[in-house]
Amino acid sequence: MSLPLPVEVQAASEWVLTSQETDETQLYWRLSELHAERRAETVNHELVLYRDLDGQRGSASAYLTGDEGDGRRVQTALTAAALALNPPYRLPEGPAGYPEIALCADHLPDREALLAWQAGVVAEIAGAGAKASHLELFAGRQTTSIRASNGRDHAWQGDQFLMDLVVAAGEGDESAEFRLMRQSRLLPRLLPQTVLERALRAVRDRGRAVLPPTGRMPVVLPASELATLLSAVDVHTNGQFLVTGMLQKKAGDALIEAEGDPVTIACDPALPYAVASAPTDSSTVPAGRLQLLEGGVIRNMHVDPQFGAYLGIAPTGPVGTFVWEPGTTAAADLFADGPVLEVLAFSANMPDPMTGAFAAEIKMGYLHRGGERIPVAQGSVTGNVFEALARCRLSREAEEDKGYFGPALVRFEELQVAGA
Repeated sequence: MSLPLPVEVQAASEWVLTSQETDETQLYWRLSELHAERRAETVNHELVLYRDLDGQRGSASAYLTGDEGDGRRVQTALTAAALALNPPYRLPEGPAGYPEIALCADHLPDREALLAWQAGVVAEIAGAGAKASHLELFAGRQTTSIRASNGRDHAWQGDQFLMDLVVAAGEGDESAEFRLMRQSRLLPRLLPQTVLERALRAVRDRGRAVLPPTGRMPVVLPASELATLLSAVDVHTNGQFLVTGMLQKKAGDALIEAEGDPVTIACDPALPYAVASAPTDSSTVPAGRLQLLEGGVIRNMHVDPQFGAYLGIAPTGPVGTFVWEPGTTAAADLFADGPVLEVLAFSANMPDPMTGAFAAEIKMGYLHRGGERIPVAQGSVTGNVFEALARCRLSREAEEDKGYFGPALVRFEELQVAGA
């Protein structure tokens, strides 16, 4: 996968080349029948060029293909870099030790293994009185290499499995569907039993779902939605926004005034088999675990070489997975003292990462009240991420989702629910 660089690169002050080669099998089923199969092989080379002019530095990317046009692409990127100059900084210097992270199995599952996995999933869904109306499964191995003008280079491999599954139940006007989109490094972890069971329960109950009541009440969210909410924590611990003045809180300041369970979160890019793990970031900084929040207080900011230089701190490497320390409460106990709204999934959940405000439509959930579990759909939940985190209770059970590992369920004590 080595790619010769055009001579125009010599005009750059520094450069980093990241190359990725992926070999992927793509399988598509409709109503459990295999109706399409593809194999995709892709190669991608991204060259980041740094250019110093008049004591300042700019950067831009060029995507190389190995043909005679690469020189022109590099020259265009160098011109673009000269138009976006910032205070000076440099890539890390000296040798680096990159962690060895388990990101793939000994052997990538072959076609027969993928078909067997699908047959097992379909059989389990059918045994629960439902059907897999649609299933897409992508399985591939990606080889990534990085080399730079600072002399650092490294290569690693990682498997990737992506699933898009629609579970259906009922017929005609009584039919209902529930969609699951999952990603994993290991095929056996792609569809955990608990996740499939929740989907089957949801699709069976969807036909009798009602609007939730309107009012302020406790809301319990699953791991799949928590990862999205923590995007606001990601931004507020990113040193770039502190430097630019968009945010003011720094290490040592309280981001969350915790009244409930402590909010203690790290970012870890070296978790074995985690989707977000990688041994280095795009600027050759090695991966390492970083404590972001401890009891709601910012302990460290994550920064790249540019903004680390501006803040006077060492660059922290790739962010990786957000690891939230679980609590001590059993998941089932989070539904006590109702009414409590349990959300299985939102139709869309996009919090404002700066303010923390969010509003999300309920795709499917349950209202726990007086010993009953009432299916609900539609309606919405609104609130503020940081205010919600200040009063939360965490399950002792943990669960992994893309970019997240932590409490399987979190109860936020008071959010606004709009429904009937």
